[in-house]
Amino acid sequence: MPTTTQHTQRILITLRRLGTGGIEQSTLTLANAMAAEGHEVHVLVLKGQPERLPDPDVTVHCRDLEKQQRRSVIGMSWHVLSRLILKPLLPGSGFVWQGLRCSQAFEAFVTESEAQYGHFDLILIRGQGAFELLWKFRDPRAWRIAEAVTGRFHGRLASWLTRCLYQRHKVLCVSHGVQVELHGYLQKNGAHVDDSRVIHNAIPLQRLKQLAMQPRRPEIQGPYIVHVGRLVPVKNQTLLLHAYAKARQWGLSLPLVIIGDGSQRRALQTLTDQLGIDNTVHFLGELENPYPWMADAEAFVLSSRFEGLGLVLIEALALGTQCVATVAPGGIQEVLVDEQRRLLATPDVDSLAAKLCEAVDTPVTVRPEWAERFSTPHIVKAFIDLIPSSQSR
Repeated sequence: MPTTTQHTQRILITLRRLGTGGIEQSTLTLANAMAAEGHEVHVLVLKGQPERLPDPDVTVHCRDLEKQQRRSVIGMSWHVLSRLILKPLLPGSGFVWQGLRCSQAFEAFVTESEAQYGHFDLILIRGQGAFELLWKFRDPRAWRIAEAVTGRFHGRLASWLTRCLYQRHKVLCVSHGVQVELHGYLQKNGAHVDDSRVIHNAIPLQRLKQLAMQPRRPEIQGPYIVHVGRLVPVKNQTLLLHAYAKARQWGLSLPLVIIGDGSQRRALQTLTDQLGIDNTVHFLGELENPYPWMADAEAFVLSSRFEGLGLVLIEALALGTQCVATVAPGGIQEVLVDEQRRLLATPDVDSLAAKLCEAVDTPVTVRPEWAERFSTPHIVKAFIDLIPSSQSR
């Protein structure tokens, strides 16, 4: 049942795909939370069909703007011209030519939707793919949400391409770390945005706690350390395994449970054999509900080279689990505050191994307010506050 609010706002959230990744999860959490507070929320998916759906109160639209543009003679001619001539002539510029027409089509979608549903008070565009497709779309109600500094261009066209993607747009960063990195990149390329602010991603605290109460499958006896994440290079599980092997040499007895899948899984399993830790490292693959594992763990560990915010750390804290993590660009140090900071490691084997041992020997007592800062009511309010009072219906 939606919560009654003083002013109901109509919000459009746009992203390229609605799959199972972190951006998609954050989008669904935000859309569901806004709808639960009584706002009218629309989600536009620009590619394919959603793999997961939001709550029934959220309206989902699927509009493949790229494919739509190729259905007309003019659109197909433009596609062929840009693909065969302009893109090779100006390397890296493919999104510019594609985005010119897709931005027009998106503007038409907004006009068409407003004729049916009414005026949108806030338009959010999320993720690299959507940024590129809609780079030409400008509207005072529109904000881009940046999880990282997307569109790092190189070569003689770098400044022009950067300006195309960011110039005169308003950008919301998911952490102060991302905001600092973005401003540095824009300054280097002679570009600027009209406005940039920080709004963190939200977590549904009560929903997480309910999911965490379900039984763990498969069952592993005794205490353990857990890691959850895609098995890809940026998550740097190679460092984690080397550090865990070193911690075992120093007396750590707890097994390591790894939840997730990805391109590095086979290589990581081979590495556990080489390090002689294959009997104490358990690869469980991707689980629909990893939260019982996170809630019951002695510690959660993250070894990423970059985290826009570190949503999985917030989830672990929300479930009362202390976190060990490596210092990295992004938002990790905004999430792990106060006493949790003593379990931050430098990104090397010995430091991470030492922090794993420290977490077991002298654990941190997790405080509820560390996760409550990221609860959905706080984050929804921050988004609604973006709407000027003079614009509210």
